[in-house]
Amino acid sequence: MNEATNSRDYEQALILLNSGQLMAGIELLVGLLKTNPRHKDSAQLLAQIANSLASKEQSIDLLNRCIEQGVASEILSYELGSHHLALGHFAEALDSLKRVLALNPLSFEALHDLGATYALMGKKKEARDFFLKAAAINDQSADLLYNLGRLYDDQYEHDQAINFYQKAVSADPLHAEAWINLAIDLSAFKKYSEALVCFEKAYALNPKIEFLYGDCIYTRMRMCLWDGMQEAEHRLADGINQSEKIISPLPISALIDSPAINQKAATLFAQCNYPGNPRLGSIPKHTNQKIRIAYFSPDFHEHPVSYLTAEIFELHDRSQFEVYAFSFGKETNDSMRQRLQASFDQFIDIANKTPEEITLLSREMRIDIVIDLCGYTENARSEIFALRAAPIQISYIGFLGTMGADYMDYLIADEVIIPSELRNFYSEKIIYLPSYQANDSKRAPGSKIFKKVDFGIAEDQFVFCNLNNVFKITEFIFDAWLRILKSVDHSALLLFGENPEAISNLKSHALSSGIDPKRLIFMERQPRADYLAHYGIVDLFLDTYPYNAGATASDALWMGTPVLTLQGSSFPSRIASSLLVQLNLPELIHQSIESYEAQAIKLGSQPHRLAEIKKKILANKASSLLFNAKTFVQNLERALVEAQSLSANNHAPKDIKI
Repeated sequence: MNEATNSRDYEQALILLNSGQLMAGIELLVGLLKTNPRHKDSAQLLAQIANSLASKEQSIDLLNRCIEQGVASEILSYELGSHHLALGHFAEALDSLKRVLALNPLSFEALHDLGATYALMGKKKEARDFFLKAAAINDQSADLLYNLGRLYDDQYEHDQAINFYQKAVSADPLHAEAWINLAIDLSAFKKYSEALVCFEKAYALNPKIEFLYGDCIYTRMRMCLWDGMQEAEHRLADGINQSEKIISPLPISALIDSPAINQKAATLFAQCNYPGNPRLGSIPKHTNQKIRIAYFSPDFHEHPVSYLTAEIFELHDRSQFEVYAFSFGKETNDSMRQRLQASFDQFIDIANKTPEEITLLSREMRIDIVIDLCGYTENARSEIFALRAAPIQISYIGFLGTMGADYMDYLIADEVIIPSELRNFYSEKIIYLPSYQANDSKRAPGSKIFKKVDFGIAEDQFVFCNLNNVFKITEFIFDAWLRILKSVDHSALLLFGENPEAISNLKSHALSSGIDPKRLIFMERQPRADYLAHYGIVDLFLDTYPYNAGATASDALWMGTPVLTLQGSSFPSRIASSLLVQLNLPELIHQSIESYEAQAIKLGSQPHRLAEIKKKILANKASSLLFNAKTFVQNLERALVEAQSLSANNHAPKDIKI
């Protein structure tokens, strides 16, 4: 057919369409494309018609009719693939987009959308391959570069992800999401000052992005950069009370001691990021010979959660329980990972599976109880529980507080952490154990003996310490520590030197308060055994507030070092109190900053009083529930049996007290 005929038929089609004869116009365009597939004007017009229809299903019907009549059009096949992708019809989208590649192997749009389709299907390798092919054609697409960064993040290849996010913001400096993800990955490498610049650029571009203001504040907390923090706290509290999605649950719990605010923040976060999702339907009833427990975590390696829980998995009664690990963290081969892999009946790596695949796997394995050891901490995958992976879903130890989600049935605690007067601030039913925190009786310091002189500390100096991650250090508590140092002349404070920015800011704050920064001693991250051995040079552990030490406080007490704590009302502000009650050391629990400081000064000035407390720790350690892993597991199992009985008999979850 010659060009003149093409033009005449196309003009006639336009006349028919403009006169309201839609189908006649479409048929004429289809006929034109069957004889001349390269007539782009006709293909683009048909695509526009399809996009103008009332629903994507109608658009798909029209495009399918065109293709079924023998039209081999790159444009129409791409449009069909795009509509299928938008509706989540992944198989159909792949078929259409691959048809585009058969017509044009260098179609950037088809390669990009094939990558996007595979990414949504959870097929990350295939997604990355197609995205990289698209990037070879056009390496200036910010969206493509951003998507490649996300895929590398999913594989825990954060250095590669950073590279692509940097390229994305270079291609499009207005790409707020790329700035955010770049900031998150820089934070993973503890490059907090660079991360803060990126977060603040994203915030300047779009201050309405949910939780972004909180990301900026959390980054400042990790640097101990406190300028304007009081005003930020007021803004955060007001925002949460007005249901603003302003900050995620973890950092707010380290800033404000309020179980009401913590619950509201968690509920807003769950509703926004992990709403209950019924699309897989209810779980069919089943009966197992033994109760099947699955522990879910990204932290089955050298990590505080595993340091506390490792012995639980080893001690579970295999005559009553089958015990599984569902690991969604980065694969490692450290000694803790090896120990954990040997302690479960099955250790299942689910890092590369989609939430739906994981949930269906748990259901197919007829898991009775899932225990989430992560909560809203780093690498959370709460969407699994939103889909309902098991009849009973429990939150424990990774995240300290309520999840604010109705699909989490239980939260494990004790009566110190959640007394009756604070019970209504928790969305879950509570499993009250006699002692909250699991502890590994196999932990042991190394043979290395550290001396104070190794850190530039005189042998007769009194050593206070806090070896928490620095985001837990608030200006309020640090000022208290500085007042304690002022009052105990010959003393030093040993801290975890987590990152250079925090070290610099803490030293500057000390100097401005009249304290020689040399009295602040910073310890780098150590191998586990050596870290424990460092408590040999420590006299007194000063706890953070409102987010107490957990595993770190337990380590100090295990090594015979007293822990002084300030108790609040929120879950994380009562953790250390729970530990101290178990060791019969209520005298180390304080309700006011004044009494906290007074006792620290007294113990720092009167070593015989401290020696008495240390003797008490050693005397109570063997008989305490705190360090009795076997009894802890037995109590936990009693609670799990009761929860399973309620579920099996179609009763709703209720508070369980052991």
